[in-house]
Amino acid sequence: MPPALARLIETFDHAAAMVALYDPAGRILFANPSYRRAFFLDPDETPDWIDLMRRNHAHRRGPVVSHDDFEAWLSSSLSRRGKVPMLSIETDMHDGSWLHIVEQTMPDGHILFVALDITRMRQSERVLRQERDIALKSASTDPLTGISNRGHIMALMGDRIERRRAIPPRSTVAVLVDLDHFKRVNDRFGHVGGDQVLREFARIVRADLRTCDGFGRIGGEEFLILFPGMTIAKACRAVDRLRARISDHMVIPEDAAFRIDFSAGLTDVRIGDTVSSVYSRVDRALYFAKSEGRGTLRLAS
Repeated sequence: MPPALARLIETFDHAAAMVALYDPAGRILFANPSYRRAFFLDPDETPDWIDLMRRNHAHRRGPVVSHDDFEAWLSSSLSRRGKVPMLSIETDMHDGSWLHIVEQTMPDGHILFVALDITRMRQSERVLRQERDIALKSASTDPLTGISNRGHIMALMGDRIERRRAIPPRSTVAVLVDLDHFKRVNDRFGHVGGDQVLREFARIVRADLRTCDGFGRIGGEEFLILFPGMTIAKACRAVDRLRARISDHMVIPEDAAFRIDFSAGLTDVRIGDTVSSVYSRVDRALYFAKSEGRGTLRLAS
């Protein structure tokens, strides 16, 4: 090991700051002792962030989740995590401490996590900043499904367009998804059942995506997925995998035989694109997919 790298690791080992590195899928690649103590990780454990949050929440340790629905909180957090270059939040912990967390997302999707204990900071200032964080999260979240809302996913698309222009350029594939024959769902199960289908669809898709992937509800039964760093061929395979997962899951407990399918349009983000041009292209591809009998994927020309 080079001396400089050995010295860096030794520094992290003795640092009060909590430091971790996640891969694009959200799995921990490195965590220093301060991080492992704060988040209850054994020395050799490398779970992904979702599993770690679920485990600590079940044991009432680590970060405090004030939301009544933990899975909704988790989905909302994932709508922002790993999607922007820098994310800064503050959170209280079950042991009474207060952390200031900064996550920096690298161009390749890896996430550097750094947290400092700021418990001694004045309580009034901490509460104001936490209220700001909650307001920002609410403004970017679809209230029904807990994923990104239209404004947030479109903003993420704008960010991916900017990265396409960067040097080196970063590719992104956009997929517009529409649930097939959704009116029949509402007619058969009512709007409560329809909402249940939308929530379950979002949950299944979100669980199969990487941390760096964007996922938002455009409106109604229409959703947008952003696959950064993927080729069109890989994105097509990812959509096929999502279709298989959807078809394997029951979404209406009262009817075990009920299944849903979706149509999808797909395009890559190109030099010179705008949010409007990408959306127009992928929407046109979706229209052709639905006109060809639904349950299909159509690539934009």
